[in-house]
Amino acid sequence: MKSYLNYIISGLILFFAPIQGLLIAVAFGIALDTFTGIFKSVKLNGWCSIRSRKLSNVVSKMLLYQVCIALLFVIDFYALNEFVIHSFGIKFMFTKLVSILLIFIELVSIKENIEEALNIKVWDLLKTLFNRAKEIKTDINEITK
Repeated sequence: MKSYLNYIISGLILFFAPIQGLLIAVAFGIALDTFTGIFKSVKLNGWCSIRSRKLSNVVSKMLLYQVCIALLFVIDFYALNEFVIHSFGIKFMFTKLVSILLIFIELVSIKENIEEALNIKVWDLLKTLFNRAKEIKTDINEITK
C-alpha cells in the first residue's frame, strides 16, 4: 500500500514538473509582497501593527494562486494545448499568461507598499533615472566623436 502512494505522489510531481518554475516565480512574488507589506506596516505603525490574522491571509493567497495555476495547467494539458501549439506554437500558453498576470498583480502591490512606506513615487524615480541615462549616453557619444 505504501509503495502505491509513493507511485501516485511521484506521478503527480512528474506531471506538474513543466510548471515548477511558474509556481516558484508566483510564490516568490507573494513572498516579496508579504515582505514589503510587513516593512510598510512596521514603518508606518510600528511592530505592534503586525497581526497573525493578517499574515494568515498569505497562506490562503499562496494556496489559491498555486491551485489556480495547477488546475489551469491540467486544463491546458488535456484540452487546450494541441490547439494553442498549432495556432501559436507556445506550450501551455494560458498557464503562462495567468502566471504572468498573478505576478503582475503582486508587483503592483509591491510598488504600492514601497511608495507608501518610503513616501516616494516609483514611476517618477524611474523617469528621472531613464532621463539621466539618456543624458549620459549623449555625453558619451559626444566624447567619442
